[in-house]
Amino acid sequence: MDVRAFSSWGLLSLTAVTPAFAETGPPAVWYRASEACPGGPQFLQKLAESSRQARLAEAGDHIDFVVTLVANGTETVGRLERQTNGGSVAIRELRDATCERVADALALSLSLALAPKESGAAPVVEPSPATPEVAEPGAVSASPEAPTTPATPALVPVAVLDPSPTPGAPEPVLESGRQWSVGLDAGPMWGISTHPLPRGEAFVDFRPALAGFLARLSLRAAVVGAAGSSDTAIGPVRRWILAGRAEACPVAWSGARFDLRPCFGFELGATGASADGENGIDDRSVWAAPGGQLRLAVALQPKLLWLEASGGALVPLTRNEIYSGSQSLYRDAPLVFHANFGISLRLP
Repeated sequence: MDVRAFSSWGLLSLTAVTPAFAETGPPAVWYRASEACPGGPQFLQKLAESSRQARLAEAGDHIDFVVTLVANGTETVGRLERQTNGGSVAIRELRDATCERVADALALSLSLALAPKESGAAPVVEPSPATPEVAEPGAVSASPEAPTTPATPALVPVAVLDPSPTPGAPEPVLESGRQWSVGLDAGPMWGISTHPLPRGEAFVDFRPALAGFLARLSLRAAVVGAAGSSDTAIGPVRRWILAGRAEACPVAWSGARFDLRPCFGFELGATGASADGENGIDDRSVWAAPGGQLRLAVALQPKLLWLEASGGALVPLTRNEIYSGSQSLYRDAPLVFHANFGISLRLP
């Protein structure tokens, strides 16, 4: 566990300023967190009894405090920001392996920051004897020995920034590290038969939570199948496709309950056609098609169950033509369209 040394200077930087909410009622807290962390109401329940008059901010409210919790799978980073009367923002940051401990520490810090509203005086914080002293504000040092009792995640003062605009609109809930999902979808496919063919897909989705431009990258592997029949000059002709599909979605626009992604994919497998009768057909060939689609997911339960809808196009690298003897019945379209509707289950 990464434990940082505690400095009272950072706490006083939040509590010594004049409360900006003294004449406007309960302070407003803008709360945003990864899915693995406590929700806003649960966070407010962690505040001390004397501080529970704080409320969650809504769009358009003046913001007194901003609380941010980001879990990346191995570490949680928490921040508490305070808007002062002078317009500057005091920021404190802490890190720990579990989001619950970080949330507890931020709630304690926020309770102390709210205390002047009740008592009119900033609390004085004495360094714990078990915690090494810090030579100067902002310094970070590792504890030489493991504590004998569970320790609160360390609070690290970061900076006091110049005036910053108050948040005015909801921001997306932050991604919470690597995620695996499995799911099924189905829908019609146009362009490889004279009528739409039913198409289905079983997939595994992985989000590696990389840094930088690919921070929202999603990778998907799937087995795709389509089968159906359509009328031709010699009667019904059955057509089928069985292929593997690899897909990458490099960017996303997402929030607490929606996720919109443009994706690029490639399908590789086999396709065939068959018909009965004296002019019967029974032939197979390679199916290879790159393509793209737009996929929207909406949460039924954000940490567990999502509905998906997508639509896109494929470009067959080989346009198959169906013959009966020397008679051409039909040929694959140069652009094949498909629409899918399904469900995905996020794995723990």
